[in-house]
Amino acid sequence: MSPRSLVVTAETDQGSGHPLWFLGITLLVAAVMRLYALGRESLWCDEAYTALTVRLPLGEMVSRLMRTDDAPPFFYMLQKLNTTLAGDSEAALRAGPALAGILAVAVVLWWAHRRGTGASRWSAVLLAVATYGVFHARQARSYALLILLALLFVLSAKEMLLGRRRVGPLLAISGALLCLTHHVAIVLVLASLPLWPLGTAGRPRLGSWILWHAPPLATWAVLWLAASSQLATHAELNAWTAHYWQDHSLGLAPLYSLGAFIPGGLPPSVLGSGFAASGRISPFWTILSAALGLVCLLAAVLRTRGPSPGHPSPARREIAVEAAFLFLPLLALLAASLVVTPVYILTRTDAVAYPAFALLIGRGLANLPRRVARGILFFWVVMSLVSLAPTYGFGDPGLAKGIDRRLAQEMAADDLAREDWVVHTFMTAPSIEYYLDRMGAPHRSAWFPKVAGDNIASEWPTPIDSLQAYVDEAFELRRAMEAALPEDGAAWIFGIVETSTAKAIMRDRAPEMLTVEQIGYPVSALVYALVGTRPVRPASIYTQDWVAGLRVVLRIPRRSWVPPDARSTD
Repeated sequence: MSPRSLVVTAETDQGSGHPLWFLGITLLVAAVMRLYALGRESLWCDEAYTALTVRLPLGEMVSRLMRTDDAPPFFYMLQKLNTTLAGDSEAALRAGPALAGILAVAVVLWWAHRRGTGASRWSAVLLAVATYGVFHARQARSYALLILLALLFVLSAKEMLLGRRRVGPLLAISGALLCLTHHVAIVLVLASLPLWPLGTAGRPRLGSWILWHAPPLATWAVLWLAASSQLATHAELNAWTAHYWQDHSLGLAPLYSLGAFIPGGLPPSVLGSGFAASGRISPFWTILSAALGLVCLLAAVLRTRGPSPGHPSPARREIAVEAAFLFLPLLALLAASLVVTPVYILTRTDAVAYPAFALLIGRGLANLPRRVARGILFFWVVMSLVSLAPTYGFGDPGLAKGIDRRLAQEMAADDLAREDWVVHTFMTAPSIEYYLDRMGAPHRSAWFPKVAGDNIASEWPTPIDSLQAYVDEAFELRRAMEAALPEDGAAWIFGIVETSTAKAIMRDRAPEMLTVEQIGYPVSALVYALVGTRPVRPASIYTQDWVAGLRVVLRIPRRSWVPPDARSTD
């Protein structure tokens, strides 16, 4: 028997006994975990940004994305089609990403069926139940689509390098759509190009290999030329990313990503962005989960049978390709963050490396004894369900999204009038405006500072010398409100509570009144422009879903405003 036959036989023996009903159950579990109670949680800031963006006319939507955002338009175009057909409820907005997540599992199952190997089946089961993929499939954001397209790209690249199938068109199309979905996709495409030497004798010629990569490279180049400012926009809109890496080791970022990929492997205290994680269990389980992931990765690499190292088998070449698709994009993100601007966002930009991780873990599970592999997978299913339980309506409701919807309901029920002004600051507008509109609560909207309205789901850095400019802007907004607000009207102002006051509030109960000094800058400049140093009664003090800082809503009736020339304590 040839070495190639030995390898194929070994792979087939390790898991090929799964009957069709087992594969069907895997797909059913994937669908249930992604679709059950899909509309239960309210939309958070970024999801509501998706909802408001896709309401725009197509041309205006694409133009605005290219001018004021850092994302290509493909995901939003799909979402626009989806909402046209199904509406813009929470479940409808998340249906597209949920379908992408289900399709990712189906693709691996189909690949396993065509190849007849157990490793891919284990990978499909992991994709079906692991927190990372399920979480993104339940968000109205682009990352589930990014994972699906990255998976197609990686699988097609592997097949080409191993000379198994002519899938050049699939590589070209999936790569181009990747680049149309997220700029980070370019790191996966660039990581693929130098992998040609890892292929077998049946791989395409180098010229053909490069040619099939040309469409995604050209797509990204055209996008970059059409929106050359998007890298700078990313640096401005995601200033919090730089703040996060000031307190965490950027050099460990790839290890953080591996920890996020493993169910329960990284505690939420380490994550810098919203993610379903088991926050209230013993660190022992986190360490155990990470250790089991390491066991699977080592089993994938060290227990593969085949010819001598000098003549690597197709299986060893396949492992090398998968490992390259896992680590090269993560290292590229690390390098870009060190050299250009912080682009490494845990649980988001690392999504392009997740499919290769799932393929490697599946290979490791297939190489372990069957009972051990099942035990590990069962443990990870439990960890995923514990992490995701609040999103399904079980466990601690405080860990589920819902603040913005409840806050909008309270505002609508608390005499929000058509003539009232709702003044948003950074990252409050998308979700609140989405729900006030859904609830039929008309009002006038404004942003303070103005830059907060340029991209309503992001935070812009506050210049050091901005005080006078923001005070002038505050009085300009006051004059605009005075011209349109009746005497019995009110301004609803969103802001952040000053840090030391926020810490005191978290220890004790919320105060009945807040002074201008207790409200975070720059919104404090607007409050000062309206009431001077008079204390203001907060309508609500809250923590916004997955957004840092203690926040406040101030309802300031016009009759309580002080004259512009009398802003002093009285």
